[in-house]
Amino acid sequence: MVYDPVMMKTLCVLALAALAPQIDPSGWVDPDRSAPAGTRYQTFHSAAIRGDASYLVYLPPDYDTAGGKRYPVVYWLHGLGGNQRAGATFVAQLDAAIRAGQAPPMIAVLVNGLRDSRYCDSFDGARPVETAILRDLLPHIDKTWRTIPRREARAIEGFSMGGFGAARLSAKYPDLFGAVSIMAGALLDTQSVATRPELFQKNFGGNKLYFHSNSPWVLAHQNAASIRGRTHVRIGVGVLDNLYERNLTYHELLGRLGIENQFFKVAGVGHNQKLFYEKLGASAFAFYRKAFGR
Repeated sequence: MVYDPVMMKTLCVLALAALAPQIDPSGWVDPDRSAPAGTRYQTFHSAAIRGDASYLVYLPPDYDTAGGKRYPVVYWLHGLGGNQRAGATFVAQLDAAIRAGQAPPMIAVLVNGLRDSRYCDSFDGARPVETAILRDLLPHIDKTWRTIPRREARAIEGFSMGGFGAARLSAKYPDLFGAVSIMAGALLDTQSVATRPELFQKNFGGNKLYFHSNSPWVLAHQNAASIRGRTHVRIGVGVLDNLYERNLTYHELLGRLGIENQFFKVAGVGHNQKLFYEKLGASAFAFYRKAFGR
């Protein structure tokens, strides 16, 4: 048989393509290009998904007039069934707080986490959400906007499923995030995840070991030494929220691990994102004044 280098290269490419996961193309770009007040609709190219994904960005009031000034950034993660536009309430309150001098000027990135990803790479590789955010979105943001590209000036916040995502991504990558805000986090553990079998299968392949490796409870244990004394942690939940006990228990776990964290509860609120943030008002941003050294 005659060695044909072109044929061999072609065969190798085909073999690698056969091994690569088939990416699910749906949902990465929000077809609604209108932007909630104060935000700009943007897209970025993601090598992880082999295509484009969308996000919304909020820029502080002096961004266009402050020359070379750089800003801390918070990544905001939406809940189950939502999309990037769900961060409109957070942005409106942030903007009002900045203008009133109650929050440090900062950039906010409203992330597209698909509707039900748990902000994990799916077990089958079809929806590499975590990889798209960490390896593609974060570098894009630091390159495109005038951020302060250091962990001390980078925070992650999320509500419900977004709280789960914020908890696990900050615990898994303590060198990337200097602050985490877990709001009414859907902090599933190995027992409770099975209550949504369709999502357990879709995200974790029905594999308890894979879920275990992606659990914020487990990751907090594994990386406690890298989080302790370095990361500002806040956990908040409504008193009437059915996730109240789970958030309280996570707060207590972090305490046992020696990870200092702020826990607060909001009276009269169930699992309602809009009401939760409305009740907090400008007080929500005292955390960021401390986290960002202001």
